Amino acid sequence: MDTIFKYINENYGHIKNKGLKVAELGIGFYFDNAKKLKDSGFEVIVIDINKNAVLDAKETGLNAFYDDLFNPDLKIYKNVGLIYSFRPPRDLQPFILEIAKKINCNLIVKALSGEEPIEELKLVNYKGKPIYVWKRD
Repeated sequence: MDTIFKYINENYGHIKNKGLKVAELGIGFYFDNAKKLKDSGFEVIVIDINKNAVLDAKETGLNAFYDDLFNPDLKIYKNVGLIYSFRPPRDLQPFILEIAKKINCNLIVKALSGEEPIEELKLVNYKGKPIYVWKRD
């Protein structure tokens, strides 16, 4: 999981101080990467449909929100410049991409092992690890 953190830090470090947020969609109960990004200076929000995950994230000091990817509240995503998601099932990826398109931000996905991501995401070999990206025009 450090791969995404390192990739974001290396490729998006320039947005740290520009008032743009980084959002992790589908955080679940794994908060390490969001905390690392926050600790390294990014403004981070985390989003999940599981209300317990949102409460736990808030208890760890993260700025967490409940949202349904099938019917997103786009106000939550105000000033988000980058969305990332770990192992989202392929059937959720089009909805995550649609949010990125609607708010005009880049997207990074770490796909489930052995699962092909949706076609619009492009493979990036980052230090020998596969991640998938979509960049706004």
